[in-house]
Amino acid sequence: MTNLGRTAIVLAATAAISLLIMDTAAAKVKKHKLAPPAPAESAQSTSADKAANANGTADQSQKHPSNSMNGSDPGAKQKAAENWTDAEIADAKAHCAVILQRIHAVYAAHEPIKEGACGAPAPIELISIGQNPEVSFSPPPVVRCDLAEVLVNWLENDLQPLARKHFGAPIIKIETMSDYSCRNAYGRKATKLSEHGLANAIDIGAFVTASAKSVSVLDDWGTTQRELAEIAEEKAVAEKRAAEMVAAEKAQQTNLASSGKPAAAAPPVAPTTSNLGAPAAGLARSTIVDGVPKVTVTLPGASIGAGKMASNAGEPARLGGPAPGPDKARAGKSRRKAPVTVSKETASGPGTEDRAFLHEAHAAACHLFGTTLGPEANADHRNHFHVDMAPRKLTKICD
Repeated sequence: MTNLGRTAIVLAATAAISLLIMDTAAAKVKKHKLAPPAPAESAQSTSADKAANANGTADQSQKHPSNSMNGSDPGAKQKAAENWTDAEIADAKAHCAVILQRIHAVYAAHEPIKEGACGAPAPIELISIGQNPEVSFSPPPVVRCDLAEVLVNWLENDLQPLARKHFGAPIIKIETMSDYSCRNAYGRKATKLSEHGLANAIDIGAFVTASAKSVSVLDDWGTTQRELAEIAEEKAVAEKRAAEMVAAEKAQQTNLASSGKPAAAAPPVAPTTSNLGAPAAGLARSTIVDGVPKVTVTLPGASIGAGKMASNAGEPARLGGPAPGPDKARAGKSRRKAPVTVSKETASGPGTEDRAFLHEAHAAACHLFGTTLGPEANADHRNHFHVDMAPRKLTKICD
């Protein structure tokens, strides 16, 4: 083969290789031009991811309503408001711990209570207070620690010395009738919240001594001033009627005498006697209210309505409730300036020591608690002492 032929072959091969390279480059350029649709796939994937994230957020919003509606769900806020915060509970427990260290009390920690406006962040169940002897509660009340402290002071400084003075034996048990109860004051629907609704009040029905003597507020307080007034009113009405009957009989006899007719024998007039000093005589019917025995007393010479006045049967939720009649106007507003005048019955006769103990215990409570109510307050408190820690700006309520 000549040199010319070889040169032609080399050129042809070179041209073929050049064409192959050019085709490859063109294919690459074409491939790159077709590549842009790929970002559309990515965009679809991103949209799907966004939709998935949105769905996930919606799911989370359903699980956590507080995250929806720009974090302003009113239902979530109301739910949060129905619970004590961790800080409130911690502060209350720390305050409680300080009090419990300085008093003699056996207690059980109680879970925080929250029912709307009612409740307490760190209440306790008070099992017993005092020492030598310990005084048990039956049943144990749920109270705040501040109330527990004042109860201990009342017991150790007043009740035990009074019990030893009048009975020669210390108190070993306090019978409770009501403690925490989410309700309005005096069992009404349109008044402020009761201190019972804040675990800040307790109702006491009786005290039991080491000699097994039970002193009941209902049975042993004696006649109240309200009852004495009603008895006196009944007596005055009866005497007036008797005088009217005597006057009418005399007038009839005078008319017969002036007419010349023989006078008929006048029937004897029933004597009118006072019921003062014997209010507890008459028919007594036992009843049960809130698990505590009560007695309904019908006062001699009194009307059926007056007899019902001493009854304490009714709804347990109305313990400490509104007084009927005239008492309703002054319920919760009494500011006693001086002790109640003790009747002759209270000062002497059977049960004198019992009555004296209860009256002196009530008077001592008036110096310690924000509110102290007893049988003199109204008919609804005839069977118990109500004491609470309501703050008073001017003077404590004592009735």
